[in-house]
Amino acid sequence: MSGPATGTGGAARPAGPVWAVVLAFNQLDYTRECLRSLQGLDPAPDVVLLVDNGSTDGTPERVRAEFPGVEVLALGENRYFAGGVNAGLERALAGGAGSVLLLNNDLVLERGALGILRAALEADPRRGAVSPKLFYYSPPDRIWFAGGIVARGIGLVRHRGVNRKDDAFRDGPLAIDYVSGAAVLLSRAALERTGLLDPDYIIYVEDVDWSARARAAGFTLWYEPSARGWHHVSVTSGGGLRHAPARERPLAWLAYGAWTAWVFLGSVARADAASARALLLGFADFTRILLGGPAPVRRPEAFARPAPRG
Repeated sequence: MSGPATGTGGAARPAGPVWAVVLAFNQLDYTRECLRSLQGLDPAPDVVLLVDNGSTDGTPERVRAEFPGVEVLALGENRYFAGGVNAGLERALAGGAGSVLLLNNDLVLERGALGILRAALEADPRRGAVSPKLFYYSPPDRIWFAGGIVARGIGLVRHRGVNRKDDAFRDGPLAIDYVSGAAVLLSRAALERTGLLDPDYIIYVEDVDWSARARAAGFTLWYEPSARGWHHVSVTSGGGLRHAPARERPLAWLAYGAWTAWVFLGSVARADAASARALLLGFADFTRILLGGPAPVRRPEAFARPAPRG
């Protein structure tokens, strides 16, 4: 591992061990590829922890047998993304982690990525987290994430550079609005001051919400494009307004309502009742939260298509 870097004011910032936390739910082949990627990093993490979210394909047992150097935390149930990640973060912090590399199990990093991320994180004590540049696994030269942007006033979020070819989107390190939970190096200080992920977000935008709280706590979120990774991506979308100023909420409601109406009409035209219902349910929940109500108790199954009969 590289030594501690010098931050603002010239004082050496103690680094501490780097833990890598990987969350898995089935997808054993992806998990194997991810763990091999971590083993090949130079420098490598000090500790690799696999958090298993109740897999039914034998993931915990196979990982213990094939990767004896990997610590396995088998939860025995699906706590969804935030719940599973939080269990891993709690274990890493209790184990003395100075920083935590959070990684999806369907993502691989370039050999030198962790060293680059750590140097960027330790270069300034105000930095709470650093994200790498992430590409689609296929095609591998198309960008999936080059830093996150939150549209002020309406709260809609987007990835910088998404779907652009790498040679057409040259950029440099910069502060961003949110980091991606798919691959990010988190500082211990930011986790302790900001807290963990909010489990009320059961699918998507947990990272946007955490980033908003981290920025409110005084941390800078950083993007380092010279650290790179490749992601087996499924298309996702979302937004986050829980921590936005009250004055931004009416415009956010109108913007999200317009988007919902547009997609809803498409679902109706396709006679896709399940998608139309999910859109209305999501908009109702969004409205409830903006009005100050508690987050509804839901699980992803509430939005799923019904199983065919017979």
